[in-house]
Amino acid sequence: MMLTAEQKEKAIKDLSFPWGRVELVCDGRRITLEVRRTKKSMTYRVCTFIDGFFKFEWAHGGTEYPEQKYLRKSVRPNVSPTKRKEYEKHMGKRWVKQDKFINGSVTLFLPDWGSGKAAINHLCKVCDSVELAATPKDTLAFVEA
Repeated sequence: MMLTAEQKEKAIKDLSFPWGRVELVCDGRRITLEVRRTKKSMTYRVCTFIDGFFKFEWAHGGTEYPEQKYLRKSVRPNVSPTKRKEYEKHMGKRWVKQDKFINGSVTLFLPDWGSGKAAINHLCKVCDSVELAATPKDTLAFVEA
């Protein structure tokens, strides 16, 4: 069962103001989306909590966890395009093409979203069933591995 258009719009509206919160049940897991202020840039981001918490070990792309499908995937190249061209100029295209580090990338799974709409649309895309939770839970925490 998926969210109806009205439920989706209400959830997005609830996540559009500071400290807004939406509780969902996605594929049998309780997903809490909560608007929180970030310390670094003093902006508001929508944070994802799975069954009431977020473990930092889920963020590493090297190991696969089933919880990663609910998070925002970020793939970053090891070397910027500008640096890559600089390496090609100094060491040659053939050497750069064969180097694993220069051609590699880092994958992270991040718990924050720029907007509630992005978070809700992602969950609707990756989950077979998305429903509003019946009763909210009050405890949410980040857990260090």
